[in-house]
Amino acid sequence: MEALSIVRSILTKKLISSVDVPRKGPKGHGLWAILRLLLYALLHGIFSTRHLARHLAKYPEVWRTCGLKNKPDRRTIDRWKKKYPVYITRLIEIVGEDYRMQMRSEWTVLDSTPIPDENDKEGRTGHSSRGTFFGYKLHASCDEHQVPLRAVFTKGNVHDSTQAEHLLAPTNKVGGDSAYDVKRIKKACRAQRSKPYFVHNPRREGKAAKRKTPRILKKVRVVVEQMNGFLKQHMMKYSWTAVKGFFAKATFVLLSVLATQALAFYNLKQFGYPSIRISEVRC
Repeated sequence: MEALSIVRSILTKKLISSVDVPRKGPKGHGLWAILRLLLYALLHGIFSTRHLARHLAKYPEVWRTCGLKNKPDRRTIDRWKKKYPVYITRLIEIVGEDYRMQMRSEWTVLDSTPIPDENDKEGRTGHSSRGTFFGYKLHASCDEHQVPLRAVFTKGNVHDSTQAEHLLAPTNKVGGDSAYDVKRIKKACRAQRSKPYFVHNPRREGKAAKRKTPRILKKVRVVVEQMNGFLKQHMMKYSWTAVKGFFAKATFVLLSVLATQALAFYNLKQFGYPSIRISEVRC
């Protein structure tokens, strides 16, 4: 199964040890094995815990290859799906930085995308370019090849500009829409020797002072929108509404970002190009 090869190539014990905090007591399955299984399920297109439990019963080589000591039950898997958003956020940053250095990415393009769910009580009302929504936000950055570099998951009422500094990668150029046209963010870009290109926000100066969007930004800005569309349509298949609660939703959405990175990294090593097509893995 190609999904297993992708998971094993990206989630190594060495990588997990860089974010995992040693704890006392029984060792259990180990974080690296747990995240391997959750990532495998997402890459394979298994979003339901019930379906995953059936899949593991039918294919015991999956949980063994992931490094689990025995087949987990549904209750255990459900518990895992709520526990690890902080670890996954850190893993995304580490994998993104490793990818950036190997690919020598030129751009970091910032954006957020709504993760709406009107039936999730922990969500909050937020605003996007398409209007008001209720739910959460995925704040993410990618390079010019639509590969995620950083990601942060928040409730819907968190403004994009507050998360920008968590999304910056040290590339030559940084781009984004008018939400990031803030002095603090530009200063952070220059501090890491990146040149900022943002859509001008005329709110403080009036519409008459509106400046044209840099031509260089117009050409590359679309990649982050394409990445968000890929994550929602192809990687998650709009299935986040089946998951309730902030931590469970964060784990699911952030895993989709990590899965996209893993897919790109695997194809980069295999074929020399960071393709993020998922159809070939799920066929």
